[in-house]
Amino acid sequence: MTDKSQSVGGVTTGGNLPQRWVQWGVLRPTQGAIGYVQVQAKKASYRELKPENRRSFAEEQAIVAVLGPSGTLHVVDHHHWARAWFDMGLPEAPVRIREDFSGLTAEQFVKTMSERGWLHPFDEQGRKFPVSDLPQSIESIPDDVFQSLAAFVRTAGVFENPGEFNAKFAWAEFLRKRVAVRRSTVDGFALMLADAFAACRLPEAKGLPGYISNRRSTP
Repeated sequence: MTDKSQSVGGVTTGGNLPQRWVQWGVLRPTQGAIGYVQVQAKKASYRELKPENRRSFAEEQAIVAVLGPSGTLHVVDHHHWARAWFDMGLPEAPVRIREDFSGLTAEQFVKTMSERGWLHPFDEQGRKFPVSDLPQSIESIPDDVFQSLAAFVRTAGVFENPGEFNAKFAWAEFLRKRVAVRRSTVDGFALMLADAFAACRLPEAKGLPGYISNRRSTP
């Protein structure tokens, strides 16, 4: 298979960049929080697989990362799978390299990542913070329940991710302003999810990215 990747201005892009299994310690998150309920759902689906099928599944759903100037790998997709596999004790992480930014300076790297929409430096309460304060490991990413709510309403067909923009963050912020936080129990999350679906019926939801106008009625 021919590798058609090209190096321009310190960035290797396109072609067939490699997939590999790596140590967890080299992975760096690019978002400030994840949804733990969504992580639990992924753990459950992974456990349902036959043991002999798990490795191939993990490689198909590999964590998508870019190679940074320090030699670390910066996760740009599948943070939730990453946390699920880490929690389940996989000794290494399945990673697919999307871009090689190792030729950039640290300043150029942050600028390029920001322009691509691959940095989301917001904490578990939706507050923005400096990029330098992003979590330094998969295990240290805190929980934002509204990201889980957004993931579940997306699964129900309320919205989709339009192109490169991760609409889930916009929907999480929309729900954060309209859904009251309840106890961290199954019942509490179920009540929040019901409130989330009600919020998605509001007229202002139609202006959010990825809104599906011709969907079936949500619960």
